[in-house]
Amino acid sequence: MPPITDPAAVTGPYVPAPTTPAPKEQTDIFSSDGFLKILAGQIKGQNPLEPMKDTEFIAQMAQFSQLEQITSLAKDMKALALSGQLSQGASLIGRTVTYLPEGAAVPQTGTVESLRVSGDGRGMSLVVGGVEVDVKLVQAVGP
Repeated sequence: MPPITDPAAVTGPYVPAPTTPAPKEQTDIFSSDGFLKILAGQIKGQNPLEPMKDTEFIAQMAQFSQLEQITSLAKDMKALALSGQLSQGASLIGRTVTYLPEGAAVPQTGTVESLRVSGDGRGMSLVVGGVEVDVKLVQAVGP
C-alpha cells in the first residue's frame, strides 16, 4: 500500500491569480453598433413614469435602417468604382502611354506592363517600363 500524503503538501496553498479588467472597446458612434449602443442606453436610462413614445422609438429604428442601407450602398459604390478603374486600367496593358512625371518638363513614353491598386483600394497606378505612374499623369494613349 502506498504511503498517504497530505493534500496541502501536494497542491500548496490556494492563491488566486490577479485579475486585470478587460480594456474597454472604443465604439464609433457613427457606426451601426454605436447607434444601437446609444439607443440601448436611452432605453435603459429612460424615466419609467415617462417612457419613450412608440413613434419616437419607431423613428429611431427607421433611422438605423437607413444608416445600414446607406453604409451598404457606399460599400457597393466603392466596389463598383474600383471595378471600373480596373477594367479601364486592364485595357491599357500592352499599350503605349505618354505621361509627364511629377516635377519633369519633358513627357516620357513607355508600354504599360501591369496595374497596381493602392492598399485602400482608392487609387490605381500603371507600371510603365518598371516605373509606377499615377493614372492622372497620363497625357496620351497609343496603340
